[in-house]
Amino acid sequence: MSDSDLTAAPRQSTQRTVRNQLRRRLADEALSAAADQIEALLREAALELRPFPPFPGAFFTMGVEVEPDGVRDKNIGCVIVTEEGALRELQLSFDDEGPAAFLGANDPVSMRDETLVELEGLSAQDRLTLALNGLDAVSELLEHQPN
Repeated sequence: MSDSDLTAAPRQSTQRTVRNQLRRRLADEALSAAADQIEALLREAALELRPFPPFPGAFFTMGVEVEPDGVRDKNIGCVIVTEEGALRELQLSFDDEGPAAFLGANDPVSMRDETLVELEGLSAQDRLTLALNGLDAVSELLEHQPN
């Protein structure tokens, strides 16, 4: 084996790695652009859905549940479409140490905390999947809404 053969192998491996990274970046950019477009359609559909439904089991939150089918990130909680068409995680908790508890309120509704949290750090693929699933859910409700 010649010296030129020994130096060509690492260079080819580096070039292959760079090409693979470039392809992955281009794929992520394409998925992100598609997610942006589907999210715009989701916002449009959500604004058409009136009256907007309350989220089942929630006291203060309006929203349509988004099925997590196909989402890779298994740490995502309950995702909903808001009245404005945004995708948010709905977090429910009880504040048993807050003002209502301090005042002796025994009403669980007054101690309930419903928080909508922005979804951060999602992959482009998960954003696209959630946007499509959300659009499907809102579209289904629109199809059954009386004119």
